[in-house]
Amino acid sequence: MNEPYEGIGFAVYSYNLMAEVYNDGRAKRKNLEQIASDIDASYPWDERYGWRYKEWLRARREFFEEHGLPGLQPRRSLKLNNEFATYR
Repeated sequence: MNEPYEGIGFAVYSYNLMAEVYNDGRAKRKNLEQIASDIDASYPWDERYGWRYKEWLRARREFFEEHGLPGLQPRRSLKLNNEFATYR
């Protein structure tokens, strides 16, 4: 199981891993959909639950928004009685 370097949290480790996959995909002239798929496939830990996964998803959202990658679901509003409203 991969662990982040000492002093680096799971979100930073995840973001750096996504950057490596992104740069590799751009060097190989892959389109954004292929790069997004490669990033999702590069999840470094076995289970997709718990704190590591939560930090991965947080880093993924930030990375995908910054690089214009497809595949993000709209966020749901936290307002009461409005379960279908979304925000960016």
